[in-house]
Amino acid sequence: MINKKKKRVGIFSLTCDEGCSIYLIEIFNKKLFDWLKKMDLVYFLSIRDKREIKNLDIALVEGVVTSEKDKEYLKKIRSNSKILIAMGSCAINTMPSGQRNNFNTKQLGEIKDHLKKYNFLQRALALKEVVKVDNEIIGCPINEKIFIKVFEKYLKI
Repeated sequence: MINKKKKRVGIFSLTCDEGCSIYLIEIFNKKLFDWLKKMDLVYFLSIRDKREIKNLDIALVEGVVTSEKDKEYLKKIRSNSKILIAMGSCAINTMPSGQRNNFNTKQLGEIKDHLKKYNFLQRALALKEVVKVDNEIIGCPINEKIFIKVFEKYLKI
């Protein structure tokens, strides 16, 4: 019997409420033991201390890009991943976090000091505006059935 190499998986959060990660823990309660036969979870701050961002087969990323720091972090994740999957509405279309992208001049003026204080970009950016995204999982939080279908496609279960 051929022993196939396990997929190296990382789960990352940018600026968001981490609702997708929390929901992912619920999905893991149902599927993790099956998936652990096919993967090594090498990065997921919600449940692990290990922080290894290198040689990833699959990177799951939630959240919106709101700063240069987020941009650089996302680029690092992308450059160390074969597959990058955007998880949730924030990652796909910046909503609800990116509501400020639709603010008028007066509203932008009201938050200008806040943006400057936290070194935020003028616009919130979806992941695909910064790096190549290989797949997207819709929802806020993510849709369980779609997540399982997409994730297992890359795990090749």
